[in-house]
Amino acid sequence: MRARAEPERASARSKSVLSRRNVLDVGLFALSVPLWRDVAHDLGFFEGEDDEFAPLPAIDRGFAVAEFAGGCFWCMEKPFDGVRGVAATTSGYVGGDVERPRYRDVGAGTTGHVESVRVLYDASKVSYEDLLDVYWRQIDATRDDGQFVDTGAQYRPVIWAVDAAQREAAEKSKAALEKSNRFGAPIKVAIVDASNMTFWPAEKYHQDYYKKNANRYRLYRAISGRDDFIARVWGIERE
Repeated sequence: MRARAEPERASARSKSVLSRRNVLDVGLFALSVPLWRDVAHDLGFFEGEDDEFAPLPAIDRGFAVAEFAGGCFWCMEKPFDGVRGVAATTSGYVGGDVERPRYRDVGAGTTGHVESVRVLYDASKVSYEDLLDVYWRQIDATRDDGQFVDTGAQYRPVIWAVDAAQREAAEKSKAALEKSNRFGAPIKVAIVDASNMTFWPAEKYHQDYYKKNANRYRLYRAISGRDDFIARVWGIERE
């Protein structure tokens, strides 16, 4: 009887483990469904007010803008929003040759634009150099063909310098990182003169995505591998 009972208990444990695994699988599937809905949205199957282009916040006296590309712009807004002195972040597109580009075209790589984020900040409270420090801690600087799970020139990392002072600061910051060998490989981030480039705001549904779609954002970010890379490269200095 005892020998027979052991396999029965083992079978019960196996069923219990399988049941928990099934629940986990169902949960992950349920979380991923909205992401697929977003993909359908991006492809133009759904249209509405959220598909309109977002407005750009005005630059008041004493404020300035910085523009960065670091892969998925959903993941670039939150780190800058948490910086004291940052008034607003806007997801959008820079660098292409098409006016008013839409996400589905940028994502397809047909317009030459790069997913980017525009940071509006109070220059009396935070410096451009401080924003550069935040930027480097969000990206894989050793890639120029995309970022993390997103591959393609439209996701490459770029520092868009809007004036000569920003370009100088960016070059200095990049040189310091190269000297420190922080990333363990050559830095491939381009520093581009964007003084005559237009920042095109993305559609409204892409703005503040991490706030409006928190679960989807967390799932995407976990899948992307971004946080694992940041923790590995920066450790306790990642914040």
